[in-house]
Amino acid sequence: MKKTLLEDIAKELNVSKTLVSMVINGKGDSYGISKKTQQKVLEKASELQYTPNVFARALRTGKSNLVGLLVADISNPFYSQIAKYAEKALAAKGYNLMVCSTEEDIEREKKLVQLLAEQQIVDGLIIATTSNDGSIYKTDRLKKFPIVFIDRYLPDFAANYVVADNYQGSFEITDLLIHKGCKNILALNVSPAYISSLKDRVKGFKDALKKYNIPFKQENLIEISFNNIKNEVREKLVKVLNTNTNIDAIYTLNNHLATACLEVFNEFGIDKLKNKIHVASFDDIDLFNFVKPSIISVAQPLEKIGTESANLVLKLIDSKSEGAEPVKMVLRTSVISRN
Repeated sequence: MKKTLLEDIAKELNVSKTLVSMVINGKGDSYGISKKTQQKVLEKASELQYTPNVFARALRTGKSNLVGLLVADISNPFYSQIAKYAEKALAAKGYNLMVCSTEEDIEREKKLVQLLAEQQIVDGLIIATTSNDGSIYKTDRLKKFPIVFIDRYLPDFAANYVVADNYQGSFEITDLLIHKGCKNILALNVSPAYISSLKDRVKGFKDALKKYNIPFKQENLIEISFNNIKNEVREKLVKVLNTNTNIDAIYTLNNHLATACLEVFNEFGIDKLKNKIHVASFDDIDLFNFVKPSIISVAQPLEKIGTESANLVLKLIDSKSEGAEPVKMVLRTSVISRN
């Protein structure tokens, strides 16, 4: 079916394309176009099922009413839930959400940011960045562009962000494991480990051990590649459990790692682990309510992260002032201890 253009509406009504454009873009009154003519244009546009070209309008008016959301992995329930709440908050203000996945690839993130922001496809960005120094955001264009970081922040980069208190959550879940009698905790981290959320989780883990004078062992902190989580968890976890029979807890620093561990337990039938090893995860997903062994988890305030980041980026879009102090929002987490 042929897409209806402004020219088609103009031809049907025997008026100029410019007049039709003014009416469609809500400028009929300011240009002195009669209410009757405006009504005819709108009715004909509806009859011909005209839909405006969002990107063309953005280039013409400088506003698209779109906000971009860049996340590391859209298949992760953590990000999909945040996207749901952000989309709801944006829709209430007449905005739509465009979601892109960077796959923890800095170059991909850079290209997407350049495309969406510098080409004016979106009015603002919400980003879970993989960058470690913020260099891709230091161009003159991006310094003034409405950007809110979520999940991760850039320690040496002045920016707006909404994140969970990763240190607090990690400290508290480790503290709980220790109170359950665990002294030889195996922690699984995921690359890139320099990301702020992961660094804060590792620090919380180490500080909880230190609180109880439990020595930190470097061999008990294993890094797993983001691009090969299942295979590396299978390989490294089985190796550690076969050589270190004193492991009394497995703490994964995100939910993908926890899911991979559960798959290993089922694949190899390691039933004895279910009785003697506690399993804990930073992040909470619905799956954890139904699996054995029970998963102790850190729940992040996903609704608040999504809603607050959306509201903040809209505030930045509407703001006319420059040089304002960045908003730095750190939200508390909660530990879910399942029996």
